[in-house]
Amino acid sequence: MKPPTSTGIVDTITPFGRAFYLRQANFFVYPYLFIVAINIFIVSLSAVYWSAAPVTAAQVLKLAHTQLRHLRLFKPSWFRFGIIYGLNSIAFVSVLTLQAVLGMLWVISTKWLVIGQRQEGNFDWDKSSYCQRWQLYLSLSQLLDGGYGARGVLGTITGSAYLVWFLRALGAKIGKNCAIYAGGKPGLMTEPDLVEVCDTYARSTNDD
Repeated sequence: MKPPTSTGIVDTITPFGRAFYLRQANFFVYPYLFIVAINIFIVSLSAVYWSAAPVTAAQVLKLAHTQLRHLRLFKPSWFRFGIIYGLNSIAFVSVLTLQAVLGMLWVISTKWLVIGQRQEGNFDWDKSSYCQRWQLYLSLSQLLDGGYGARGVLGTITGSAYLVWFLRALGAKIGKNCAIYAGGKPGLMTEPDLVEVCDTYARSTNDD
């Protein structure tokens, strides 16, 4: 407990309270309305972004029907349904994959723009803007959680080299032959800059 002040009242306010409510910080503290606006924007953007795949697939199918009419792909036949379904599936999967790649690039770019290179240490709310920028980045990175069902984009690449590349781009130090979240469920790694996973195969070989 903090010692009582000159008035005999114990100051129990937290560093967050001093920064957010009392505005006693050495940096500009985002107002509440700005935080609400950012979260509404990200949620709306995510909803629109991930609903674009089926719409785009339908438009591609329509374009193929008009521009490739001379190939007579859509002529009445017993296999017409298979052609339409196949083209629609190819367009849908292609657009969805492109969205996942762009979403990961969004998370990587916003990380370096908003946070930069993380450093070890203590960062109190009223003395450093790191916690505020970290919360802003978490809101911006919610874009990856909106697609590919409940597991999000990262849930589909757990244990693969793609996730390793993604985490390395965020600043993590990961050696060769390392599988991250190989169990299939993505874990919590909010500060990959401070994570270092050694090359286990190389280390075990050298130990022998």
